[in-house]
Amino acid sequence: MSTIEFRVLGRLEVHTDGGTIALGSAKQRTLLAVLLLHPGRTVPIRRLIQTLWGDEPPLSAVANLRTYANRLRGALPAQRIAGRASGYEIQLRQGELDLHVFTERAGTGRAAFARGDYAAAVRHLGEALSACRGAVLEDLADNEALAGSIAPVEELRLSVSEDHLDARLRLGEHREVVAPLREFVAEHPLRERPWAHLMTALYRSGDPAGALAVYTDCRRVLADRLGLEPSPDLAALHRAMLDRDPRLTAASPAPVTTVTEPETSAPRELPVRCRAFGGRASEAARLASLFVGQGRTGPKAAVVHGPCGIGKSALVLEVAHRAGPRFPGGQLYVDLGVDGPASRVPLRLLRHLGVPASDIPWRPDEAAAVLRSHLSHRAVLLVLDGATESAALRALIPATGSCAVLITSRSPLMLDGAEHLALGKLSEKDGREVLGRVAGRSRMDAEPGAAAEIVRYCHGIPAALRIAGTILANRPTRPLSWLAHRLAPEESRLDELGFGGESVRALYSSAFQPIADGRDPLAASAFRLLGRPGFEVCRTARAAAVLDTCPLKAEAALDRLVDLGLAEWGDEDTYRLPPLMRLFSAELGAVVPAQRTALSW
Repeated sequence: MSTIEFRVLGRLEVHTDGGTIALGSAKQRTLLAVLLLHPGRTVPIRRLIQTLWGDEPPLSAVANLRTYANRLRGALPAQRIAGRASGYEIQLRQGELDLHVFTERAGTGRAAFARGDYAAAVRHLGEALSACRGAVLEDLADNEALAGSIAPVEELRLSVSEDHLDARLRLGEHREVVAPLREFVAEHPLRERPWAHLMTALYRSGDPAGALAVYTDCRRVLADRLGLEPSPDLAALHRAMLDRDPRLTAASPAPVTTVTEPETSAPRELPVRCRAFGGRASEAARLASLFVGQGRTGPKAAVVHGPCGIGKSALVLEVAHRAGPRFPGGQLYVDLGVDGPASRVPLRLLRHLGVPASDIPWRPDEAAAVLRSHLSHRAVLLVLDGATESAALRALIPATGSCAVLITSRSPLMLDGAEHLALGKLSEKDGREVLGRVAGRSRMDAEPGAAAEIVRYCHGIPAALRIAGTILANRPTRPLSWLAHRLAPEESRLDELGFGGESVRALYSSAFQPIADGRDPLAASAFRLLGRPGFEVCRTARAAAVLDTCPLKAEAALDRLVDLGLAEWGDEDTYRLPPLMRLFSAELGAVVPAQRTALSW
């Protein structure tokens, strides 16, 4: 299989083993750029039209957009651009987008910087910057509609460059960084941090006069362009140089062995990361990018949502463990499905942060206010697993500070300013990786055909793949073809996907509970309907006719199934169940003599 590389850090380019791909007209290039800046997300048609044509699109804008998308599909070597009911989405694999490589290495480098390992920081940040060939999408910089998407990526690139130079300066490379710092301030004269670094580098290189001259240049530039004086920090550095402060001559490399560890009292509550976690490279990089520059722009929040068993918790825990060193104030974890309603979360979190019980208000709203106050000045990571309501969660996040919140939910939540990441099924390649992590890669390599069949029968659902891998790991003498044979019949597949008290059927049953037992009879009937033969893809009007209700009520019931992670939207006002969920629905609709339960291997 040929490799493909998408590049946005510089000119927009796409490379394969055969060379550079011609991307066509400016509007086709712009369309691809927008999709690459939002990988794994459906970009709405309205936004794409605004980006390509501004406020005065032609009457044929939608048709033209479809043409550009089809031409890009033809230019790329694999089916990467998917059309959705509401827009378009680009599908990437691990390591294919230079921005993902950049953010992952930058995150590792910044974590090293935070713990004082400046040598590792220089190495990793340098690797991140090696992916940059210039400013982000520099050939499309004139497109004003793209500016809002480009700006945060470009800010990240520049701040990583500053961190890299800062780390080199802390290692004592004073003379070596003078030239790149002069070049940096010439290109970005309104950023004060590199001016301070240049002053320090010159001063430590034995050129105090040059350092003071740099301050004069910086002051003139800021006055001419912004009408401002240098910041108090830069002015204080200038005064220290005038006073010949001896502390300025110390490179302060701060070896890793002498770095002060975080306070032992800080909570470390993250559960163990999932052994079977695999794939999800672009999603993990996207979440990790939230922590780059953490604290400079206030608290960050992300909601990872998707159907049950899709791997939301595994992804969030993996990212949380990687980002742990960035949060010396602690890492807190709450399973909202076990620990009760979100309104009680502030009381628990305050206790775990060491707040005396006498200082914790009993009213949830007052406790939330105290929690926000504590979080506003501590670098704390919150992981809230299994959220179902938005209002109580909004009350947890302070307006300022450097905390971060990672939330999982089966449906999107109303959290202003939060990053929303929808998870879908794994690709066949990523599914093989997950299965191999549990069952053993050598067994996968020995029976590639049977491995592919097992992955296919699990339909890209990480929970099913994990269970299948566990069954194989505990049956070391059985070939993979044995399990593939057992999974082949649809009527018994859910029976087979169970081990040690966990099963796909039990997982789906818990997801069905909010509408079961008369809680929402219309939604429950709609769910059973979608599991019947002939209703694999169902329009709203047809569902309304069969359910004997009006189209608006049928649509609301079907949409609730989607919100609960039980169903999916299809094309052109259709709904469908994922394959394994359809088997569960068919069981609910069937007349059986006794309740079926998952086999306990």
